[in-house]
Amino acid sequence: MGTPKERSATPDYTGVPAKEYTLDIPRIPSIELPLKVSAAQQSVQRAIGMCGGIDNVKKALNSHKDTSDGLELYLNDEKEEDGSSKFFNEHPITGRLVPERDESIVMKLSLPKGTLEACGGDIQKAILSVPPNRTKIVPVGIINNTIRFREMSDFQVRLDNVPSAREFNDSFGTLDWANFKSYVQSIPDQDSRPFENINRMIVDRTTSIPSTDFQLPPPPRFSMVNIPFVYKYKGNPYATKSSTGESTVKGTYLKNYQQLVHDFGKETKVPVTADPSLQKDYEKAKETGVYPGSNKDSKFFEKLEECLQILSRLFEKRRIWVKRHIDGLVPQELHPTLKIALSLVSYRFTKGPWRNTYIKFGIDPRDSPEYAKFQTEYFKIESRLQKSPLAAKYMPDPPPKFFESDIPEGIDSRFHFNGKQIPWYLMLQIDLLTDEPNIAEVFSKAEYLEEPTELTGWFHELDLTKIRRIVKYELGCLVQGNSEFSEYKLKFFKNMLYSKESMMSKSIEKQAPDADGDIEMANTDNHSNQTTGRVRNVESEGNDSDNDGDDDDNGVEAGELDDTILEQEEGGDDDGLEPDDDSDGGATENRGSDVSLSGSSTFDIKSASFDQIIRQVSQRDPELASRLRKDLDGFVFEQELS
Repeated sequence: MGTPKERSATPDYTGVPAKEYTLDIPRIPSIELPLKVSAAQQSVQRAIGMCGGIDNVKKALNSHKDTSDGLELYLNDEKEEDGSSKFFNEHPITGRLVPERDESIVMKLSLPKGTLEACGGDIQKAILSVPPNRTKIVPVGIINNTIRFREMSDFQVRLDNVPSAREFNDSFGTLDWANFKSYVQSIPDQDSRPFENINRMIVDRTTSIPSTDFQLPPPPRFSMVNIPFVYKYKGNPYATKSSTGESTVKGTYLKNYQQLVHDFGKETKVPVTADPSLQKDYEKAKETGVYPGSNKDSKFFEKLEECLQILSRLFEKRRIWVKRHIDGLVPQELHPTLKIALSLVSYRFTKGPWRNTYIKFGIDPRDSPEYAKFQTEYFKIESRLQKSPLAAKYMPDPPPKFFESDIPEGIDSRFHFNGKQIPWYLMLQIDLLTDEPNIAEVFSKAEYLEEPTELTGWFHELDLTKIRRIVKYELGCLVQGNSEFSEYKLKFFKNMLYSKESMMSKSIEKQAPDADGDIEMANTDNHSNQTTGRVRNVESEGNDSDNDGDDDDNGVEAGELDDTILEQEEGGDDDGLEPDDDSDGGATENRGSDVSLSGSSTFDIKSASFDQIIRQVSQRDPELASRLRKDLDGFVFEQELS
């Protein structure tokens, strides 16, 4: 606070009103350059020159709200003798007008001469050291237009020691046709220069720039984006920083060495034993009685052995598990050892229909259709439904971190889907869906593929589509408190002819049911997907694709489980690959059915009219039918062709 003498020397101006100034002052633009520009005229001129000159600056500032044309700033001004750039991939960073920015006032501050130097250049200190009656602050302008540079600068390559790149730049870089032609003609038919070893290159040794190791032109840009990418790195939760900035790990962190299979190809073999590093730690623990990295008092090894006994029984009973299901079968005190125990007895696929499951060592689910029932399907309730007041009433709370299964050594009944309750967890294995009668019917009639695929496993795509549609429809109803399902919709889902939405006749779905509540549709043989019944012909005016019907998915999505959600659900950091962003669970290709173009047994393509064929096409692809009807007037018979 200072001594009494110092305090008395500073006048008290509290309560003195500030002087008023008019803002009828010039409006001026500004440019915030990522450069160190001094007040010297030479520095200002060089900065303007790097932006392409004063005319370019004026044009950019006068573009008003149109931010498409920015101000280009070239960071390199080194030129060759002929005026060309020394850099092959010289490109600017672009500055753009700040949209809807508040206006700023430029103030001119006058202090007694020598005050700023006496305060070491500290403006705030200089102002406080001078009485208000000896300072003068006047507004001189309002900044109403500002250009900012927020793009990244990129690496740029000099061509001093790259003969091929220099030749390319001297020809194509000049945009002169004569140079193009001369350069192309100078290249032999079998040019080996791009593949020459660096030791055979002829370079200019007089330059101080080191030689490069390529004869091809460098890429125009090294960075694929203009703005920095946010990686969202997470620090080690076990690490703490000291006052000196040194990071230390507090507590115990044991790596689980989980075995992962990243390829679904037939040639990929599945693991039969645990990772060698994990086996080494486990063997050492059996010798010493203490698991490496743990302390004896924690009895980690004893708990691990007990957990392994439980898992051994579980994997004998069921060869493929979801970890969230195992959580309820392992006592709470053994959970710290669970991931290491799982790594000692199982492996995981990072892609395919068994993704995110734990599979017993030596078991390959691609070997037999008996493992089809363990394939996983993930469902997600859309946010618009979750935000509904009804959802909070009918959606169950997620399972607690530690819970006990209500089925001894079996999957808790609250993980099952039976059409009457919303499951605890929406990553469901197929056999957890068969408690629902309609799904059980589809599952019982399904005929497996000869070999599993990465997209649909052992199932035909049509069978999986039927299952997904039934689950999505019933889940959407249950979330909204509706347990009375439409028999018409369920019957339609079970008798679907096509796996793709675009192949379905949406008009058939929109038909009013008859007196019995049913709709006339084709009976299908699920084994061959051949049409055995009759589909009612629908006039084109009844197949208007612009008329939106009900939401077939009923507010529920089917797809792959996001790794972030999986980590939160399982309560740990699991290594894995990023999922494909497929909203239909990966079934993006039509595995096709053998259904003919005609949905009717009376349709004869040889004698059908143009309108009849268009109606048939519309049952499989309404968009194509609409385009054909618009672009074609009809048929031209062969005998009329000249």
